[in-house]
Amino acid sequence: MSEGLIERVQGLLQEVSADVNRMYEQSLGNNETFLSALDDVAANVLAMQSIIAALVKTYPVDMDEAKTWLKANMDPEGEGTDKAEAVVEFLLAPKA
Repeated sequence: MSEGLIERVQGLLQEVSADVNRMYEQSLGNNETFLSALDDVAANVLAMQSIIAALVKTYPVDMDEAKTWLKANMDPEGEGTDKAEAVVEFLLAPKA
């Protein structure tokens, strides 16, 4: 191989390496943004659950009616249906 061709290949490899490093740094930033947004969603869900838990003490909600509403409004084959029912049970089940 000629010296010029080797230098060209080395230059291209350095560019690829720099591009890979930039993509890695960008993915780290994207992950941080995603995790921050996920943390915000979790905080909002927990806040709403605490408000609902306090409200159902004063204004009781029938668990079967809540589950019926879920079945009518959620895709029965969809992801999360079982989890949604578990949350209903968690919030509305009598506490010992």
